[in-house]
Amino acid sequence: MTFSAGLFDELTPCYPDTEAGTGKTEYRTAGANGTYAGVNILLDGLTPGIPVSVEVEGENTAYKLFRMIPVPVEVNTGAKQRTEYLKNDRNENVIRRAPFFVYDALEPVYNIVMADMTTMAFSFKSIIEYCRQKRTQEWKFRITHGKESRELTFYVDQYPYTVKKAGKDTHKFVTWFSLDEIAQCHHVQKWSPEFEAILERYLRAAAFARQNMMAISPADCFDVCEDGVKLNEAHFSMLVRTAQKAGMYYFEGGALTCRESNFCDDDAFYQSLDHEHIQNSDEVAEQFKRKAFDDFDNGVHALDCLTHKRADSAEGRAVIASMAGQLYAAIQKYGLTERWMQSALDEPNDALCSVYREITSIIRREMPGVPILEPVLPTEKLEGALDVWCPSIDVYENNRAFFDAQAEKGDRLFVYTCLTPGGNYLNRLLDLERLRIVYFGWAPAKYPNLEGYLHWGANQYMGMDPYKRTCYTFSEQALEFHPKRAMFLPGGDTCMLYPGYREALISVRSEAHRIGFEDLCMLEALKEKAPEAAEKIVEKVFRGYCDFEKSVERYREARRELLEAVTEEAG
Repeated sequence: MTFSAGLFDELTPCYPDTEAGTGKTEYRTAGANGTYAGVNILLDGLTPGIPVSVEVEGENTAYKLFRMIPVPVEVNTGAKQRTEYLKNDRNENVIRRAPFFVYDALEPVYNIVMADMTTMAFSFKSIIEYCRQKRTQEWKFRITHGKESRELTFYVDQYPYTVKKAGKDTHKFVTWFSLDEIAQCHHVQKWSPEFEAILERYLRAAAFARQNMMAISPADCFDVCEDGVKLNEAHFSMLVRTAQKAGMYYFEGGALTCRESNFCDDDAFYQSLDHEHIQNSDEVAEQFKRKAFDDFDNGVHALDCLTHKRADSAEGRAVIASMAGQLYAAIQKYGLTERWMQSALDEPNDALCSVYREITSIIRREMPGVPILEPVLPTEKLEGALDVWCPSIDVYENNRAFFDAQAEKGDRLFVYTCLTPGGNYLNRLLDLERLRIVYFGWAPAKYPNLEGYLHWGANQYMGMDPYKRTCYTFSEQALEFHPKRAMFLPGGDTCMLYPGYREALISVRSEAHRIGFEDLCMLEALKEKAPEAAEKIVEKVFRGYCDFEKSVERYREARRELLEAVTEEAG
C-alpha cells in the first residue's frame, strides 16, 4: 500500500482526481493578526476501509482541521448568465469542463477519518494572533495510512498589523438565508429553541466569512390575520437577537412586495399548452422559457408579499403601509434605526418603475429616514425612488458614470451577483476560480463609492440536496420529464454554506470571501496613509470585474507586498 500526500494553496481549486503528488511537501503563506492561515492537504492511493490519521505539531493548538467534501458541477456557467444551457453558448472562462466534482464543503474533523475512497482531502486552518513583531510559525503534519506515513510542513509568515473584526466599520456584506431550509435540513421545528441554536451557528458561519448584515424576510416576521397583517414580535426579536449574538451589526428588511408575474412552472402551465401542435418534448421547455422571460421582463404589476394584493390598489397600499409602519416601530424599539436598510421590490426594471415609485413613497412615509436598498436591473428611471442602488457588477461597471453620479448626489452604492454575470466576470460559482471571490474584497479599493456586496444564496437549496445537485431549476421535481434545462441555476449560485450535523459547514468559497474582505481592511488602511502604494498593489491583480489576475501565485505576491506595506505604514 503506497499513498501520496501534497500541500496546495487554499485558493487553488482541488478535485477528487487531483494528483496529490503534484502538490508540495513544504508550503509557505503569510497573514496578519486577526486573520487565518490555511493550506489544503490532498491524498491519493488510499485503501478504502483503512483510516487516515493526521498528527499536527506546532507551537500552539489554535488550529482546526476540516475534511473537504466534493460537490458536483453538472453544467458550466454560461458565457453571459445562468448556464450554457440557456443560450447554448460555450464559456471559455471556467476552471474545468462539466460535469465534474470539486471540493467545496468543509466538515470539521479532529485527527482521524476512515478512507471511503482512494482519494481524500483536508483543509488546515490556524488563527494568527498575539503577533507583535514579524515572525514565522511552523506547522508539521504527519499523515498515516496503514503502516505508511508522510510528512509535510507548512510555514506561516505572520505580520503584526491587526485586521479588525467584521462589524459596524467594515464593508457591508449580506447573503440571504432560508429559515425553512434550516428547519427542514436539520429536522427541527421552526422557531423552537433547537432551531434558534442552529440558526445562530449558520449566522456565525456567515460572520466568519465577514458577513455583517442580516436579511430578515417579511414572511418570517409577519402573520396574516383576519384583520390584516401583524408583526410577530417574538419571531422578529429572535432573529435580531440571534443575528447580534452571531456578530451581525446591520439588517436588511426583505422586499415588502413581489412581481405579480412571478411565473411558476406548474401543472396549470403544462395543461395550457397547445399539445396538438407540439412536435417535440423540448418545445415544452422552450415555451416555458419564453413565457418566464416575457413575464419577468414585461410585467408591470407588483403584489404585496403577504396577502398578494396589487400594490397599486387601495388594499395593497394599506398592507404595504401596515407592514412598513410596524417594522419601523420595531426597529425603533430595538435600537436598529441606524442599522436598518429596507427593500421594496427585488430587481425592478423599466416596466416596474411606475409601481416601484408608488411602493417606495409608502415606505418612505411610514419609515422616515430608513434608506431603501434595492438590487436593480439596468434602469435609470428609478432616480429619486431609492437611496442605495445595488446593480449587478457588470451593470455597475458598464454604467459607472451614471451610478457614481448618483453617489455624488448623495445616494449610496452596493453591488450584487447571482445567476449573472457569467463569462469572465467575478462570481461565486463552483466552476470559476476561487480568486474571483477574493476580488469582491479588492473591488471597493478600486471603486471607492461601493459600500456593500449582496448575494441571494446563503443556503437557498430549494429542496435539493446540495451535496448531490448544484445545477437545477427553481421548480424541478424528481419525476419531471421536461426539466427546462435553459432555466438551470449555475453551480454554487444557491449557497455558500452547507448543512452539517446541527450546524452549517463553511466552504472553500465562503473562505475566499473572508480572505478578500480581510484584504480590503488592509487595503483601506494603506490607502489612508499611502494611497499611491495601495493603488499600485490593487492594479497588479484587480483592474476590473472582468479584468483580474488568475494566478494564485501572483495574487499571493501582491498580498505579501500589501502585508509589508501596511505593516510598515502602521509603524
